[in-house]
Amino acid sequence: MSMRRAVVGGMMCLALVGCAQEKAEPVPLPRSSVSGVDPAVDKAAVTQAFTTYQKALVAKDGKTAASMLTADTIAYYTALKKLALTAKEPYLRRARVSDQLAVLYLRASVEAADLRRWSATDLAADAVRRGEVNTSTIGRMTVGEVGISGDTGSVTVILDGKPNPFSLTFWREGGRWKFRMIPLLEAIETATRAQVKQLHLTDRQYVDKTLALRLTTPEEVTAAWLPAD
Repeated sequence: MSMRRAVVGGMMCLALVGCAQEKAEPVPLPRSSVSGVDPAVDKAAVTQAFTTYQKALVAKDGKTAASMLTADTIAYYTALKKLALTAKEPYLRRARVSDQLAVLYLRASVEAADLRRWSATDLAADAVRRGEVNTSTIGRMTVGEVGISGDTGSVTVILDGKPNPFSLTFWREGGRWKFRMIPLLEAIETATRAQVKQLHLTDRQYVDKTLALRLTTPEEVTAAWLPAD
């Protein structure tokens, strides 16, 4: 398998989240305590949350898409912003492969002044507006099985009539179901690690080759390794 084909294959896993891949640990949240709700009502609400998020991504409606993200997903963007602003190359090289690429892509895509002044929610919305999403794939997705366990919902995604090997997670926050990106990011990292192994590359080689496919000139690559601040 060529490097380009491997990267394209990996990007299929990113269809719902674009290039954002920075890991963030879940933060304590005020979880809803809802009793007496018909499970069918919750399943319908989770399905609607998926559909709302999907339509926002396809329409490149960043504001709506960002409003559908859980608090710990927004915290992930906060961590991503901090790394983009401050992380020097030796420090960033020690991060997970997918995290390194997320920071590098962010530096290459967003002006330093915007990185400094935008909130984490703004960054999440901007990634959608810039089209860091495979909208042709997302438009072919439908909801498969929906599971509910308390304030957690899971959705199996059907693509072109076939189930994907991962499910999407939704949390009920303040009585509203929202998309929790963190489990999908962890799955992306696992898929990335498998590509690195399959291609018989070191982490450094994989990151450098992938970045070179994304950016146009050696100068852009060099600049991506520099903190935005």
